[in-house]
Amino acid sequence: MNPKRVGALVCAVLFLACVPVGCAAPKRIQAPVMIKIAHTDSATRSTHLWSVWLGEYLEERAPGKFVIEVYPDGELGDTSELIAGLKDDTVNMVFDLSSVVAATAGPEAACIDLPYLYPTYEAWLAGTFENGGLELFRDSLKDYGYYCIDMYYNGMRQVISRTGFYRNPDDVKGQKIRVARNLLNIELWQAMGAYPAPLSWGQVLDALEKGQIDALDHSLGVFNDFDMHKIAPYITLTNHASSPFPIITSLEWIQSLDSGLRKILEEGVHEMARRQREEERAKEGEYLAHFRSEGAEVEELTEEEIAALMQAVQPVYDTWREIAGEKAVEEWIATVPK
Repeated sequence: MNPKRVGALVCAVLFLACVPVGCAAPKRIQAPVMIKIAHTDSATRSTHLWSVWLGEYLEERAPGKFVIEVYPDGELGDTSELIAGLKDDTVNMVFDLSSVVAATAGPEAACIDLPYLYPTYEAWLAGTFENGGLELFRDSLKDYGYYCIDMYYNGMRQVISRTGFYRNPDDVKGQKIRVARNLLNIELWQAMGAYPAPLSWGQVLDALEKGQIDALDHSLGVFNDFDMHKIAPYITLTNHASSPFPIITSLEWIQSLDSGLRKILEEGVHEMARRQREEERAKEGEYLAHFRSEGAEVEELTEEEIAALMQAVQPVYDTWREIAGEKAVEEWIATVPK
């Protein structure tokens, strides 16, 4: 036989032999699919209750195809452990503050928390779900191995204080305000003249009671869950960041699902998140009524006061253009409703 023909046949045999091992398609996860959902939010909040509801929805749509377990209150670890756990399959779905999730994916993802990007709940809804914000955030996580299915509404970020209201930059100046441990939050409050104090969450209540901090920023739901109005009775509705709860999985895990099961799961998460957003938004009115009934005071800012605070934080945008890039910042600004 022609030596060249023999060589070609050998190469063909070797190629075929390697196909099952080296060229096989990624393994698909078949039913039943175990989904461990973990978070650090309270078991009484809407975020947890609607996550539990997802199990009921999936059982109705696809009986026996999914098994859902939901772990609240940091039962499976703190936020950083849970996000890391997505990569080693100790958990399958996680939600937490966008600032914390973005910390795993760099400054482009952190653009979601630019101050006053969306100054109202309605602007956040339109910017995120109609104008491409969700897709921008999803794309910013992709290279880091994460996938954002949808977003819960944690609540617009407000300020609760021991000392008084924050109507303008002069009120903020010199105040020691607890912030989450990320650069964007620190830049925000420095731009308004405050002294940002990046304490861990476990330190917050004690520091507030002892007067080691004057105030903190978070959602009304969190103020309510921890009865913070009893320690800090002045609540200013600043709406300075939307700060949602992205619902994330590992990219590898979601792509490994059978395509039909993945479609059902994502449809369920979209419905779950939509219902939670509506409920949590409605509850904010109840939180405010509760605070007032127990002696706390609530101040809603005027358009002029909001405009002055927005002007004060513009240097943060300049800083973030240098850190994340002009393109990333402008893409997020383009999602803002006109």
